[in-house]
Amino acid sequence: MTVYVVLGKLTQEAIKNIKGMAERDVKGEQIIKAAGGKLLAHYYTFGRYDFVAIVELPSTEALAKILIELGKWGTITTETMTALLPDQIYKAARET
Repeated sequence: MTVYVVLGKLTQEAIKNIKGMAERDVKGEQIIKAAGGKLLAHYYTFGRYDFVAIVELPSTEALAKILIELGKWGTITTETMTALLPDQIYKAARET
C-alpha cells in the first residue's frame, strides 16, 4: 500500500458549516475505508493549510476516487503528495 500526505484548505462553505466538521471528518474516514484504505493521522493546522491527513491506500485510483468524492462536498481543496519511508529511498538509491 502507498502512503499519501494530503494537505487541505477549508472553503468558505466549510467555514459557514463549521459545526458539522466532526460529522464530515467521520464521513471522510468512512470513504477512505470503503476504498480499501486507512486514515493514519489527521491534524488541523495553522498556516498555509488548514489540515493534514496521512492516508494509506491500495492505489492511485483509490486516491482519485476519494478526492473526487470529498471534492463534491465543496468544503475542501487539497494538494496531495506520495510519501516514502527512508528505507524505500535508500533501496532505490542502491539500485541506481
